[in-house]
Amino acid sequence: MQYRCKNCNKLLAKGEGQLEIKCPRCKAVNQFGSLTTRSARERQTSRNKHHGQHPSHQSA
Repeated sequence: MQYRCKNCNKLLAKGEGQLEIKCPRCKAVNQFGSLTTRSARERQTSRNKHHGQHPSHQSA
């Protein structure tokens, strides 16, 4: 399986499994897994919707 950046479509990896990788071209953090291929930004947004938080108001 090929894993590509969700922002710029650069090929990031080939293989199987679960990984989180930062694109060297556009600096977007992408998360890939066996059931989902969402970017970290999408994952964080959906997590915040479930907890009633806004992405800009989260603690580090």
